[in-house]
Amino acid sequence: MIRRRRAAGEEQLRLLRRQSEQALDALGLTGGFTFGELHERVERRRGRPVHLIPRELPALAPHGLWVAGEHADYIFYAANASPVRQRLIIGHEYGHALFDDVSASSELDRAAAAPMPLARSSYDVPQERRAEIFGSLAVQRAESWSELPVTAPADIALADRLAATLEGRRRP
Repeated sequence: MIRRRRAAGEEQLRLLRRQSEQALDALGLTGGFTFGELHERVERRRGRPVHLIPRELPALAPHGLWVAGEHADYIFYAANASPVRQRLIIGHEYGHALFDDVSASSELDRAAAAPMPLARSSYDVPQERRAEIFGSLAVQRAESWSELPVTAPADIALADRLAATLEGRRRP
């Protein structure tokens, strides 16, 4: 019984890895690339801007969050993480966006009004495992961890409210 569960788990991981590899390949990123190129391809695939927003996050806060808005995507990540860890976090959130996983909220105002940060408690959910595998593959395949394309979101007040929710503090 345990051997069967282990084999099923290993098969699931192989499937998630194949899906992640296919997603990178579908972006035309089969060789080395920069994170700037990955960002541009994710935007092109999503058909809208993807705003990368670095935040100094408390140790117990989530280290990343993807929110799909009506006209843009917002990815918050820990500015106080190491450069490699930042790329892993961003890659993880790109994975969610590319696989059209459920984001924190498709209604940004509702997400900004959430009483607590939306934190995962484990990687048992296949979507979380796949996003983590995607982020790891992106870091492994990248030929350069060049500067990230940090952009100011169109609605700064909304981004601040989302960040306050992520950080677990009171919103202005």
